[in-house]
Amino acid sequence: MAAQSGGSGTGRGSGALHVAAGLADLALDGAGAALRGLRGVLARADLVDLAEDGRQELAARGRLALRRCPSLPESHMEELARRAGTRPVAGDV
Repeated sequence: MAAQSGGSGTGRGSGALHVAAGLADLALDGAGAALRGLRGVLARADLVDLAEDGRQELAARGRLALRRCPSLPESHMEELARRAGTRPVAGDV
């Protein structure tokens, strides 16, 4: 399992970093278990059903993750660029 850090970042960037670190930790834990169980999985007759179940579980996990993370507001600089692009230029008629 991942060790807890002493810092308490509260910005959106640190939240994204925590999510990425959690995904990496989950992937490393899962990779070890997957390698240990590889022989048993390859011998299964229902490998197609197992793969479909895995895909559905990953899709459900992704939906839950997206619900937990609110959508980020548009970047301030992108908003300024959009406004500047809609203004008429002084030389235009």
